[in-house]
Amino acid sequence: MAQLSYFHYRALIRRARAAVCLMLVLTACTPAWQRPETNTAADFTARSVSVSKSGARVTVAVPDASEAAVIFGTDLYRSRVQPVWIEVENATDQDLILMRTAIDDEYISPAEAAYLRHAGPQDTREQMDRFFNESEFKNPIKAGTTVSGYVFSNLDEGFKNVNVDLLGNDQLLNYTVTIKIPGLNADYEYVDLNTLYPEFEEITDEAMFRERLVEIPCCTNNEAGSANGDPLNIVLVGSSQAVFTALIRRGWQATEINYFRSSLKTIRSHIFGSQYNYSPISPLYLFGRSQDIGLQKARGSVTRRNHMRLWRAPFDYRGQEVFIGQISRDIGVKFQKQTLTTHAIDPFVDHTRDSLIEDLAYSQGLSGVAFIEGSQISTETETFYNLTPDPYFSDGYRAVFFFTEETTPLTDIDQIRWLPDWHPSLRPPEPDVE
Repeated sequence: MAQLSYFHYRALIRRARAAVCLMLVLTACTPAWQRPETNTAADFTARSVSVSKSGARVTVAVPDASEAAVIFGTDLYRSRVQPVWIEVENATDQDLILMRTAIDDEYISPAEAAYLRHAGPQDTREQMDRFFNESEFKNPIKAGTTVSGYVFSNLDEGFKNVNVDLLGNDQLLNYTVTIKIPGLNADYEYVDLNTLYPEFEEITDEAMFRERLVEIPCCTNNEAGSANGDPLNIVLVGSSQAVFTALIRRGWQATEINYFRSSLKTIRSHIFGSQYNYSPISPLYLFGRSQDIGLQKARGSVTRRNHMRLWRAPFDYRGQEVFIGQISRDIGVKFQKQTLTTHAIDPFVDHTRDSLIEDLAYSQGLSGVAFIEGSQISTETETFYNLTPDPYFSDGYRAVFFFTEETTPLTDIDQIRWLPDWHPSLRPPEPDVE
């Protein structure tokens, strides 16, 4: 092993001293924990969601950062710990067990959550440990009783999908709820989808609906409307509740607006290669405005994400809302003159579009899929580019997703044949064998 020079040694000593001083300063700035006067469910239970099934009723609520700090006497969100409050009313004839790993397979134990926020002398830390343990949801839920408490999970912002599995002697009851959590400065907070148009046209005829989908512009635009961007390759049909519950179940996250704090988070994510699940995405335009809702699915780091931009269409179909969208897959970062850096996308955009079918098939909220013309055909001989500019290749079809609020297994998803022949993303017909 190489020996350290005197100057290297002195530099290491200085860095060590600086680190110790910083640790002491941070420790001194952290107030000693005090047990909250009452471990109340507080006002956040007004946002609770309840589901009943087979004799048991489950209620789920998630406190935001400030509410959690009041309930537990410390800023849990700062350590990326999110308490989930659950109440189970067991009207069945058998005892039930709440499966914590269904809520978060990397759930945080009460002692671990307390340890991450330890402050003050030893006896205070011990009080903190006891308080967190007392707050946890306690199994079993005896027949005819009601039990409530917290499960400590990893932090989700904007929305949280909560799976609750209750195991009995000879049954497993499953509940899935999606909870909106205040606090994320998300783009959807700035759009009222119900007032975008003077009125929404109601379409009930399938042929007319298909015609309207084809008439939608092929691609997004820049703000001036003078250049085309990424192709508009997806259509989502269903109630907002059904559509976004399905997406959130599959790990799609809301997107923050572009402001100072989100910029700092993005820079930190780039530097340290960490995830920032809500990073702002650049605006693209349709109907004279930027996307109404931006969604993303992080894949390891801020440089590798799937992006989805959605615009509320000016019409409904058979009482269901219609969203026109664009989906692409970020595969890295490249340099660009205008903005210095930008994301590079997978040029085979059909692959990303078709992968969304496979993704949402597991959401239990997808009832049918169809394909329709209207997007931009782009080939090796006649290649089109987005605004970056990146080339892309596409067959020019849009995937149309139909959602339901009823639980739909994979085998019940309809493959709606709007195209005359089989589509490359579907299984081709078997060849004739003589």
